[in-house]
Amino acid sequence: MEGEARAVELYQQVLPTVVTVLTTRRVVGRSGASRRHGLGTGVLISPEGHILTAAHVVTGVDEIVVKTQDGELRPAVLLFSEPGADVALLGLIEPDANLPHARLGNSDRLAVGQSTYIIGNPHSLENSLSSGHISGFREFNRLYDGTILAEYIQTDAALNFGNSGGPVFDSQGRVIGIASMILSHSGGSEGLGFVVAINTARQLLDMEGRAWIGIDAIFLTGDELARLLNMDEEGGLLIQRVTRDSPAAHAHLRGGSIPTEIGGRQIILGGDIILEFGGQAACHAECLVNAREHITGLGRVPVTFLREGRVMHTTVVVSSSRRNLPRQAEGSR
Repeated sequence: MEGEARAVELYQQVLPTVVTVLTTRRVVGRSGASRRHGLGTGVLISPEGHILTAAHVVTGVDEIVVKTQDGELRPAVLLFSEPGADVALLGLIEPDANLPHARLGNSDRLAVGQSTYIIGNPHSLENSLSSGHISGFREFNRLYDGTILAEYIQTDAALNFGNSGGPVFDSQGRVIGIASMILSHSGGSEGLGFVVAINTARQLLDMEGRAWIGIDAIFLTGDELARLLNMDEEGGLLIQRVTRDSPAAHAHLRGGSIPTEIGGRQIILGGDIILEFGGQAACHAECLVNAREHITGLGRVPVTFLREGRVMHTTVVVSSSRRNLPRQAEGSR
């Protein structure tokens, strides 16, 4: 009974911070143009009307409207998106300081077995609560901007279509992640849900304190490079995608073009392989995470990479890429 009472109390406490994200995109088909509607979930994280959601909820849309718990439909704009990590930040066009916002937790302090509570709109059933436990932590060796190692929290709490972008709370009502994806054979929830850890979202949004490069990449160990690409290197960062008009694109770095599956991971081959980033060798994933300290405050980041068997060098100019996006957004109801 005590656990039930706490779940009821927590739901009532955090529900006012949860929003429904309604999207519209223009689609051109054989019969002409039409409008396709989408649905997701988000969470208010600041009194200025900033909303965290999943990038795939708002990718390629033409219009975003947020429905808050008072029933109001509020137009919003996309401020930031990292599709690879599945994190996006929205902003209300007309902020309302009276709207409550959630507290952010610290995902580095979580442990397997802790309770998770997810509020979302599965199959358009608004404000549905599901609960479960943390089943594990997964990294998949995927790095963003060469230095941010994305962490995902695995949970057995039910996730379905419409939950995407919704907040995952701990037992104290703090946001510890953003619902992202499921692994499923049936297409429905099978107890294998993955959420982007809130500390990963924080790092991605801290664009004043870091350089935005504009790459999505996977770290390959020396053994993997030798087995897959017949390379004799300690490690390398295989670029998957380069964001259009990003500093990396202007530095002529290239992403891959050959999709494949290796060891259960979806990988795009054919892109540049970064061997040294900001003066830090790509010896392992932690080396690249530590490279953030080397490039903090730099306006130009030196990069050594491998392309078609040749070692090449470039400089990524990041001086104009730092933006003032909300950082911690501490707060509560």
